[in-house]
Amino acid sequence: MLMAGREEPMFERLARKCKQEPLVPMGILMTCGALYFAAKAIKTGDSKLANRMFYWRVGLQGFTVISLVGGGYWMRLKEQNKIDREEQLRVKAKEREKLWIKELERLDEEAKVRQERAKSIQEAFLERREQANAEEAAKKEAREAKK
Repeated sequence: MLMAGREEPMFERLARKCKQEPLVPMGILMTCGALYFAAKAIKTGDSKLANRMFYWRVGLQGFTVISLVGGGYWMRLKEQNKIDREEQLRVKAKEREKLWIKELERLDEEAKVRQERAKSIQEAFLERREQANAEEAAKKEAREAKK
């Protein structure tokens, strides 16, 4: 993997891979241990233990291969879930934006309705005021006419 124009150091890459798939290095170490004990048993002449250790080695190699394949599959699913999660977050953000816009439009509509209602109330008030002023002026003229 290239990092900032240079190759990733071997030990950093090894550490990263071991963190990603911890069962693989464990399987490798156990396989090497079984092979070591098989070689030691052959050296001492214990063929039963050597055969048992060879069976263990084969089983542990199978475990390592299965761990390797399973880890790769799991990492692929994890990456795909990450992409799916990002897509879900984008869709959710768009939905929130639409809801927010709808809410703003609703609030704007309510404000327009309130303004229209306030305007009609104000017009009705001014109309009643003019009528009251006209009635008062008529009463005043009627009183003056009586004098």
